[in-house]
Amino acid sequence: MNNLKISVKKSEAIKLLENEAWTKEDAKRALEVIDFNKNPDELTIRRAISNFAGSELSKRQRLQAAQKGQVTKKNKEIEQIHKEYDIKLTRYKQELKQAKGRDETEVHNLALANNNLKAEVKILSSTNYQLKNDNLNLEGKVQNLISSNKDLEAKLKITSSINDQLKKENKDLKNIVDAIKLKLAIEVNQLLKYEDSEIRKALIKLFKSTLG
Repeated sequence: MNNLKISVKKSEAIKLLENEAWTKEDAKRALEVIDFNKNPDELTIRRAISNFAGSELSKRQRLQAAQKGQVTKKNKEIEQIHKEYDIKLTRYKQELKQAKGRDETEVHNLALANNNLKAEVKILSSTNYQLKNDNLNLEGKVQNLISSNKDLEAKLKITSSINDQLKKENKDLKNIVDAIKLKLAIEVNQLLKYEDSEIRKALIKLFKSTLG
């Protein structure tokens, strides 16, 4: 009696090997030597992959383990990087929050300084306006003083002219008086030559009063 052979499909063979701790990729590579169009059974499949299942499989499993170790190491490194990143991010957020607080304080201080500056500018503007008005008033007073000074100069000029005229007239008058005195003295001197003592006394008295 012939043994009944049960054919195995490629997908079933891959699943079978995966159940025996093969990787899916190793199972596919090992099954490449089998023609599944000929409907191989499990025994045929195991004979065909026996060469691959020995040292090659062990080598690949060691390589796989090493790769898994590297992956684990990389995962730990990535995890460490994530932790460091989280720490840096937290620190950055704290610094950003502190900087924001400082900026808000600076903005508040700048706003206060700006308000104070506006108040000072307003005061200075008012003071400047008052100074302009005072300056206009002062200019008006200066103009009045200039006008008064011109009037005074004109009056002084007139007074000086009158004074010069009076000096000239006074000099002329003095000359006239001196001439009269001289003439009178000559005439009185002629009269004194007469004998009449009363006439002489009267003339002397008149002469003295005339001469001052």
